[in-house]
Amino acid sequence: MSDSDKNLSDIPKTPAVTEELVRHGGNPEHLTKRLRGEGGKFQKQKKTMPKSEDMVRLIRNLLNQPEAGPDGKMRRGDVSRARKILDNIVRIAANDPTQVVLDKAGKPIMVKDADGQERPLTMFDAKAAMASTQAFKELWLRGFGMPCKSDEELEAQKVQGVKIVILQHPEMMDKNVVEDAPRPKLEPAFAEVTDIKTNPK
Repeated sequence: MSDSDKNLSDIPKTPAVTEELVRHGGNPEHLTKRLRGEGGKFQKQKKTMPKSEDMVRLIRNLLNQPEAGPDGKMRRGDVSRARKILDNIVRIAANDPTQVVLDKAGKPIMVKDADGQERPLTMFDAKAAMASTQAFKELWLRGFGMPCKSDEELEAQKVQGVKIVILQHPEMMDKNVVEDAPRPKLEPAFAEVTDIKTNPK
């Protein structure tokens, strides 16, 4: 069989777009993927969202590795980012919401107490108390889990919020059964009628 007799459908077609690995910036270790079209020109790659598993792995690796020191190097045994974040949350949760009142110059305002000694004036900071409470909730839920449910909530979970109610049929006031009979012909009470005749026309 000659080449001219071959079926064109049997010949594998070259793909319209091919993937190539190109050295980026002359660095042999840094390879980037490029798409080349039919005419030999590079094409724009479609940006796809990363998978959730990849994002979780990236965030965990980022939190578990230590931060770079002043010299820009990371050393084994340094405190990780996750530990620093946890220490900050613990510090916020244990923070005293009572703050010292400062004047315009940034110095504490001093007042005399009942004994005549001077002490700094303090006030309760609601924002600091809310931040402390929220940090405590996050630490408690992460460390100890959800608090135990009450007995009423446990009983409600047993029936899953569904109650079976049995309705009793109401008792009849008059238990005598009246048969469905034709009604008698009504006559006026003021007249005694013996016979009714009609005159045909």
